[in-house]
Amino acid sequence: MTDAQEQELADWFDGLEPHEAPPAYTSIKGSVSVLHHLHYTPELRDQTPTGTCWAWASTAMMSMYFDKQFGGHPMLQDGLSVQFLASNAWMVGSNLNSGGHVGKTKAFYDMIGYAIPYTNTGAAWDTEFAVGEVRPSAIASGTPWSASGDRSFPISRIKNSQVRTWRVLQKDAIKNLKSVLDAGHPVGLLFFLPTTADWDRFDAFWEKEPADTIISLDYAKGHTWDKGGCGHWTVLVGYNDEDADPAKHYWTILNTHGTVDNRRPDVTFRLAMNIDYSAQFDGNPDPIPFIYSWVIMDTIFAPRHSPIPDKGLDSISLTVNNSLPAAVTSVLVSGASFSDQPSAISAGRLTLNFLEIPCNSETGTWTTTRSAFRFVSKSGYQPAVIVSINRLTKKWSALVRGPGLDRKVSSSDGLVAKFEYMDLDAPGEPFVLLSQRGVVYDQVKTWASALVKGR
Repeated sequence: MTDAQEQELADWFDGLEPHEAPPAYTSIKGSVSVLHHLHYTPELRDQTPTGTCWAWASTAMMSMYFDKQFGGHPMLQDGLSVQFLASNAWMVGSNLNSGGHVGKTKAFYDMIGYAIPYTNTGAAWDTEFAVGEVRPSAIASGTPWSASGDRSFPISRIKNSQVRTWRVLQKDAIKNLKSVLDAGHPVGLLFFLPTTADWDRFDAFWEKEPADTIISLDYAKGHTWDKGGCGHWTVLVGYNDEDADPAKHYWTILNTHGTVDNRRPDVTFRLAMNIDYSAQFDGNPDPIPFIYSWVIMDTIFAPRHSPIPDKGLDSISLTVNNSLPAAVTSVLVSGASFSDQPSAISAGRLTLNFLEIPCNSETGTWTTTRSAFRFVSKSGYQPAVIVSINRLTKKWSALVRGPGLDRKVSSSDGLVAKFEYMDLDAPGEPFVLLSQRGVVYDQVKTWASALVKGR
């Protein structure tokens, strides 16, 4: 991860609400597992040499929430599609090798509004293209709750929160974690190991130790970060503290490194329960100095047979210049919803994929009515843009025209439309995000009035 990505991760953690066990909750000793909510083929649970552990962990958690919500009917064999998220990770500023975090998963599904099963056309993990090229156009987004064939499952809400384990008593950290599992839900675990030697030790444990061996990662406490330091996302799926010896109490952690020639038949390992939950290391460029971080991904799917929620975009139109078959000359996006209402706009910034278009007094004119804000580019300004923000329906749309837009806006990977604004009442403040919505290629292909062949 780059320094900017590491800072983004730290900022994201800072913004999460803390989760603590409810006052009436009483922790009891026993054995609990929620892994039965993930119907998976262990041999397939292998991220291969990519930085997609965050996508695997978050998708597994969402799959378990789906199974619990619908009682296993339908049963998702191998869960929701990891490839769907991985192939479109560029939409949230990630890719197959740069890493990410489960907050990016939430951001993606907030834009798209639905998840698809592993069994959809092209939605299985693409081992052939996992490291280099990916082909999102081959992934069928599906029809909401289709009785057969490719399907999609609309999402009502995803909420991330952080289980409070830092700077609390060990018994309280354990209690907070157990309360989530006892309610039938998984927990994401991000752990950092700061040195190459620390990772060598973990890898040796994973590859050579019996599956019932218990490990504590406290061995990395106090070590100084080196070029081999990095983090890894996994999923807490159970616990066992039945033994009279506290040294034999453990958490069950679901990993993404395959079965290791059946040494890890269910792709899990045992993490000691009685660890230092506030264990830190030194010299990390990431502002998060803790070895262990625990995150909930509370996911609620829409009721059966629901349409896709009012997220994403209502429609897209890409128009091709007939005299130049390879040139997109106009892009129309509409129906991008938002919640927080701007009071007054002095300047804006429209982004289509990676094409940024300023909407300010130098490039055009803003007008305000009772029901809408509207921006129109000055004559001759390229690309020309019209932005309409409806304050009553809380939706916005944009029409962009100009030669050679295909050099910036490619339809092959889908489309993300983002609008940011500067409030007249807060001059000099940073741009505020009105909304960022997206559609994957499969939807672009369906809605577009024309597509550039092969793009």
